[in-house]
Amino acid sequence: MERVRGLVTSWRRIVALSRKPDSEEYTLLLKLVLIAFGLVGLMGYTIHMIYVLLTSSG
Repeated sequence: MERVRGLVTSWRRIVALSRKPDSEEYTLLLKLVLIAFGLVGLMGYTIHMIYVLLTSSG
């Protein structure tokens, strides 16, 4: 039970310190997330194309 109380206290402390991002910070984070999402997709597509090219030449 003590462990749960400590966890709740920790969560309250985190929520108290958190804040809503302003418009500029939100836009920057959105751009970074979209760039990362695009890069991961591009890497997956590239790996898939290499796999298709290697397995279809038979």
